[in-house]
Amino acid sequence: MRFLQIATLVGLAGLWTNCSDDSLNAGPAPQPIDGGATFPNLTLDGILSVATVDTPAVVSMSEYQDPTGARYDLLHVIGIFMWCPHCNNETNNLAGIAAWRAANRVAVVQIAMEGYGGASPTWSELQKWVSDHNVDFPVLIDSQGAQLGQYFSVNYVPVNIVVNPRTMEILAVDVGEVGDCQTYEQGFLNAL
Repeated sequence: MRFLQIATLVGLAGLWTNCSDDSLNAGPAPQPIDGGATFPNLTLDGILSVATVDTPAVVSMSEYQDPTGARYDLLHVIGIFMWCPHCNNETNNLAGIAAWRAANRVAVVQIAMEGYGGASPTWSELQKWVSDHNVDFPVLIDSQGAQLGQYFSVNYVPVNIVVNPRTMEILAVDVGEVGDCQTYEQGFLNAL
């Protein structure tokens, strides 16, 4: 019995190594794309918001390109694992500032790479995630990071990618829970 408890703790510690907040300083995750590059035009299936939780959607990142600045001032893309507590915390934080994000023209897109059990997300897991977190932004499925992983290191989550929607230029790639999403996003808005 004691061996089983130790084995379980070691296994859980292994899961947490890929899930981080910025205060834990989990170590650098190499990023193939640095700030200044153009965000790739990924196209993924998912759900647009809790209001459309039963309706599948296809979202292309080109939909967020806004050269005239008519719709968005900032795009925040987050790669997540559904089982990650830091991804859950950050999602709750983002859902809690929906009115602020709308007023400040900040678009958010989440890309789910692993479901609750660590395998690729299923449709029912995606529906549960969107409903449980009451999100007002798209949550898309990228099985095991097959698409996002071609451009960014997706071994540590959440992966926060901040993009200027006018140019689709990547302003920052940050690994780990950012904590206060409003302060994080406001900092980029102030710098534009």
